[in-house]
Amino acid sequence: MGIAGKILIVDDEEDALENCRRILSRVPYDCVAASDPGQALELIERERPGLVLTDLRMPKLDGIEVLAAAKRIDPGVQVVLLTAHATIETAVTSMRYGAFDYITKPFTGAELVQVVRRAFESDRSAAAVAPPPPLPSSRKASPGGQEDAARIVGTSAAMRAVVALARKVAPTDSNVLVYGESGTGKELFARSIHQASLRADRPFLPVDCVSLHDSLLESELFGHEKGAFTGAHIAKPGLFEAADGGTVFLDEVSGMSANLQARLLRVLQERQVRRVGGTRFIKVDVRVIAASNQNLEDLCAKGTFREDLYYRLNVIPIALPPLRSREGDILLLANEFVRRFVERVRPGAGTVPTIEPAAADLLMRYPWPGNVRELQNVMERAAVLVEGATVTWAHLPERVQALVEKDMLPADGGSFKQAKQQAVESFERSFLLDLLKRNDGHMGRAAKEAGVDRKTIERMVKKHGLRDAF
Repeated sequence: MGIAGKILIVDDEEDALENCRRILSRVPYDCVAASDPGQALELIERERPGLVLTDLRMPKLDGIEVLAAAKRIDPGVQVVLLTAHATIETAVTSMRYGAFDYITKPFTGAELVQVVRRAFESDRSAAAVAPPPPLPSSRKASPGGQEDAARIVGTSAAMRAVVALARKVAPTDSNVLVYGESGTGKELFARSIHQASLRADRPFLPVDCVSLHDSLLESELFGHEKGAFTGAHIAKPGLFEAADGGTVFLDEVSGMSANLQARLLRVLQERQVRRVGGTRFIKVDVRVIAASNQNLEDLCAKGTFREDLYYRLNVIPIALPPLRSREGDILLLANEFVRRFVERVRPGAGTVPTIEPAAADLLMRYPWPGNVRELQNVMERAAVLVEGATVTWAHLPERVQALVEKDMLPADGGSFKQAKQQAVESFERSFLLDLLKRNDGHMGRAAKEAGVDRKTIERMVKKHGLRDAF
């Protein structure tokens, strides 16, 4: 088993290595560094560190591959992943391979020291109970490689807290109740939990509980026998039967009638369904993830939602934050949507348009009442209209321009020049944070993506006091 107090830091970016080493040397810990993941494995064999801190995204071996190899060399070694791309898939996969934890960039020195201390104070024998599972056959199967349609994008504190909770519940069979305003991505989140669960190879079947008439929704969920009602010419299994071993997602579950609420409760209690018009009970093994944009506890108090059903569904409540409270995520999402839609509209185009500063400032100031869904719609429009290499303010809808322009008017006693300077500095700091997050804090990569000299990035980092954030 490794030596307590000795740490191996693995990162292909020298700045990130030096930053971690500088923070941990103050505590102090005995730190060994490696910028080459292959060299890191040799150091694990030779130095036997008690803890490995490894970057997730590296060109030769990614963090999961380093984690799995480290566990094969020393099953008792603790491993913490460092990543600016935290997702539910990242969290769950890292836990499956035996990681102690992961920390999301940008992190403070205090956060890094805290997770290191917890790793050394933990029961190290528990880390050696089971060997890691085989590595995925493809790098695309590693964290972040899930198809875009089910990938959670966001590094804000609000989303990090939600993902941290979801990573704990994903591998279990507990029912989950997802709250959130319309457009916050409740189904996307539910699908991500399913894909990160042990049921991932079984069906994920969603149903909208408010768009279907009562009798149709009953048949959709529970199935029906031949002749159960007019038009039932053949027997049909319901979603609970079809999703056996998988997950059923009940969107806007508050829209269910009292009759369907009672039937759903019985299915959850007895884990068996009876088709409409049938007499036979069919056993089902299904996890339920429900969602609502209303407070079900308030509906229980009003008598419109069954309290016993509420407690069955509300085993793990997860509240998705509105986009306006996800500081730093708006530009991250906007760039991701532009990439997706440009690839769809002009496949093989190669270059993905960037978002000009003026347009980015508008996006960050707009209140987004429709949340992520509205942002997705706006960026799809921009991706269709843009012809060059830059998305400008002219590609955004008039409602975005009008509301923000009104908001940007100088306050009494202030000048337009002052307001403009504040807006530019606010944009510059947010843009820099997002750029560095996408590149795991690597200034060299960030400079290359932005098309500027590395010294420019270093100067901006110093100007905005972000050096200790990575």
